[in-house]
Amino acid sequence: MSNSLTEHQRETLARYFWLYENHRELFSGRPRRPIITEPEILEEFAEEHSVVLGVLAETPYLWLINDLVQSRKPSGETFYHPYLRFIAPPEHAGTTGVVVLATVRSSGGESAESIVLVEQERHATGNLELELPRGFGDPNTPPEAHALQELKSETGYVGTRAEYLGTTLTDSGTTDSSVSFFHVPVTSRSDQEPEPQEAISRIVLLTKEELWAEIDSGAVRDGFTMQALALYARRMAIKAIFGLSI
Repeated sequence: MSNSLTEHQRETLARYFWLYENHRELFSGRPRRPIITEPEILEEFAEEHSVVLGVLAETPYLWLINDLVQSRKPSGETFYHPYLRFIAPPEHAGTTGVVVLATVRSSGGESAESIVLVEQERHATGNLELELPRGFGDPNTPPEAHALQELKSETGYVGTRAEYLGTTLTDSGTTDSSVSFFHVPVTSRSDQEPEPQEAISRIVLLTKEELWAEIDSGAVRDGFTMQALALYARRMAIKAIFGLSI
């Protein structure tokens, strides 16, 4: 490795070369904008442009990667440029996060059911956000069981089954990770057991109409919550039209 690189540049590239050698599936595909993996090209670009390439940061939940990719101008000329992406830690590859839309049925029947939300301080926004319970994927737990666990730990509400609503990409512009949505009919309640790093301030129950109103007003801004609500509304509409028990 070039002696002209800083220690930090050398460290991030060394980790990157390890990732490539052990998890080549993370670098495959992308025929229109291939990832450059040749050490000489990466080192030369990093030195010439004073840029840090490779594995920039690692957490138990996400790794931040700065790849060097090859693009093509309209003239056909190729050029290199960095491109950031997030990946799951390699040992968690292929896992899916979960979002839980849990409903509490009152004596008024289905029309009087409420949705369970958590209000918590989010580090990224610096604000309290009202949203559905959710969690990162767990490679040792089926998504349905993980959904039930997340609901109980964050809210104390308990369900016996998690009904699959759908799966979407988190953000195809920055990561290949996905999230699955589940509906959990609440059957009982116990004590909350949130993780120490979570900053949950309160549990909120809203009807579907109240939740849509909070979305319309901007009080609820979480995209996962909106996706889950739309998927649940679609499921209920299909059930009503066809008289299905789903």
